[in-house]
Amino acid sequence: MLIRSFLAFDISEKVKKELAELIDLLSKKSKGIKWIKPELMHCTIRFFGNVEEELLMGNISSILEEVIKRHPPFHLKGVGVGVFPNWRYPRVIWAGLVGDVETAIDLHVKIEAALRPFNLKKDEREFRLHLTLGRAKSPLGGCEGLVALLEKMADREFGEFDVDHLTLYKSVLTRDGPIYTPLRKFKLGGQNK
Repeated sequence: MLIRSFLAFDISEKVKKELAELIDLLSKKSKGIKWIKPELMHCTIRFFGNVEEELLMGNISSILEEVIKRHPPFHLKGVGVGVFPNWRYPRVIWAGLVGDVETAIDLHVKIEAALRPFNLKKDEREFRLHLTLGRAKSPLGGCEGLVALLEKMADREFGEFDVDHLTLYKSVLTRDGPIYTPLRKFKLGGQNK
């Protein structure tokens, strides 16, 4: 059976609360954006797409465990907001992460290298550490008010947190939004429990 899955780390409840307040504020300035439910917020390290369950829970999980347990935990802080691909035509609105960013990127690179033999579909976009807040269903027109508000929040802080494990999630897409189910946790810098 194929499982749609991704590997991510969770953020603290304090950061989720801060971002929920931000989304509430931003949602009043725009239409046509699907906002992320705060309880579903996470930072994806590797999206797998649809993978055979036996492979995902077997060989892939074993490789992930080996890489992750050798990698140190890291500390991050939520700071600022931005958009992809650009301010003129924003499609994704995100909150930034600072702190041990290089450590997190190094972990992503090591995971990518370890998974290469499995020939999994790779995201060709540059990996950027961020928390997605919302996605535009189509290019936003007349979003000057939203952009102006976002630009004012370039230095806003949303709290900080430690990342001591990654979670492999199953993702099921529904009409009411995605449902994420944790399949396995991998502890950073030590043995898994």
